[in-house]
Amino acid sequence: MLVYTVVIASALAVFFDLSRIASLGAFFYLVMDMTIHWGVWKNLRSEIGANGPVILSAFFFDAVVLIAFSGMKLQSDPWIVAIAAVAIVVVFIAQRFYLGQWIAPREGAD
Repeated sequence: MLVYTVVIASALAVFFDLSRIASLGAFFYLVMDMTIHWGVWKNLRSEIGANGPVILSAFFFDAVVLIAFSGMKLQSDPWIVAIAAVAIVVVFIAQRFYLGQWIAPREGAD
């Protein structure tokens, strides 16, 4: 895993300036945060005693920030928005493939 991290960091340093790397990080963080909020609300809310409205409001505020940030970046640097979108989709597909190898599907799951 360390080798992958070094290769990705090196590629980012070669192809992007610091502000673009930070923008990619913001996109990835917001999507990750929203994914975690959704997962907690959908799967763990009752188990951990989480407050549903708080989780959904955090999800909503992350979505508002992501939309605003995407709008600003579309005006100033549309390529970074496209690159972030493609990279996030690739990460989701790779994660789905990787977890599919190690986690057996549940019976009755979609």
